[in-house]
Amino acid sequence: MEATRQPHKAWTSVQAYAMASICLILGAVVGYLLNSPKQTTSSVPVAATRPPALPGAPTAGMPSADDLKRMADKQVAPLLADLQKNPKDAGLLVKIGKSYLAAQQYQSAKTYYEQAVGLKASADSLNELSFVYYSLGAVDKAIVTLDRALKMEPKNPQLLYNLGMFQWHGRSDPKAAIAAWQDFLKANPDNPKRAQVEKMIAQAKQHLNIPPGTKTDKPVM
Repeated sequence: MEATRQPHKAWTSVQAYAMASICLILGAVVGYLLNSPKQTTSSVPVAATRPPALPGAPTAGMPSADDLKRMADKQVAPLLADLQKNPKDAGLLVKIGKSYLAAQQYQSAKTYYEQAVGLKASADSLNELSFVYYSLGAVDKAIVTLDRALKMEPKNPQLLYNLGMFQWHGRSDPKAAIAAWQDFLKANPDNPKRAQVEKMIAQAKQHLNIPPGTKTDKPVM
């Protein structure tokens, strides 16, 4: 996409629930999920760029993917016990999905989020599921899921911001990204991220004559 792109932060409702170790991990591993530009009280994540994959072996101070999975499994164990008693509790399924999402266990997160939205979909849960799809490389599925969430909350700034990011970084489609971000500005003119979105629109416009999907070395963000 570009040679010097810096990773973007993203919105999320994912929190560390119980273990102090998970809290520490979130600071290093899921920092890109924080810094919400929302104006409402709802909490929805956003993926600006696909999160970097963890190395197979831990580096100094960094847990391995297996470490994260073990901690996530331990964290969700009591939730899974509750789920056996209430298998159709959509809120509980979302909590389990969040725990796996925080630990970057996207396949596991996908399983529980899909069950949750199958029982009771919300804009929040659909947005989080879209992030999971995007992280797994299923860009089209992520966008379809966001579109479903936008039918529920068409002016939701987080959904519109995410949609632009997925179109831009996932599909390399600046025209679609600009349309989503312009809707963001129209629906949320006083949003604190307005200047950032305007800048992204200006940068994306520089790529309007480049066919969608074409990779370039031109900095865009």
